[in-house]
Amino acid sequence: YRTGSAVRIPLGSGPVRGDDRVMSELTFLLTAIDPTAADRLRAAGGPVVVADESPGYPCRQCLTDALVGEELVLVSHDPFDATSTSPYRGASPIFLHREPCAPHVASAVIPDQQARRTLSVRGFDREDVMLDAAIVEGTGLRDAIEQLFANPEIDHLHVHNATRGCWAANVHRVI
Repeated sequence: YRTGSAVRIPLGSGPVRGDDRVMSELTFLLTAIDPTAADRLRAAGGPVVVADESPGYPCRQCLTDALVGEELVLVSHDPFDATSTSPYRGASPIFLHREPCAPHVASAVIPDQQARRTLSVRGFDREDVMLDAAIVEGTGLRDAIEQLFANPEIDHLHVHNATRGCWAANVHRVI
């Protein structure tokens, strides 16, 4: 995959929870935080919280919501490459299971964690300059990805929760 014109994305009309719709060709991969980065953030520490409702505490390594009673650590994560000089670069709060969990496997399947939330999808070019963005219901994330990637200048996407701004996932264009 490669590491983006104003496109406005309509709400809805995308996949629903558990949708495994396969496109005729793979055009993107949705990725979670790298397990090495997650382990480094866990080791650095942060406030520990116990999930008191589910969904509500989204782990950004396994891309599942913690179950009631599970412990998570609240940390700050910068989803940009460490060498990026983008003015859009900045850390975002995320939850991670307190103990290492099974990493999400990069795929074109929209995880339930994203499908059930309102999301901000931000499209960046190869220099990490934001070219476009959209607010969508999670059920419309696949359509938003496809519409943003219709702009050939958009190289990759960052997905954040629209309400609290927490980073949720990255999306990479597949060539």
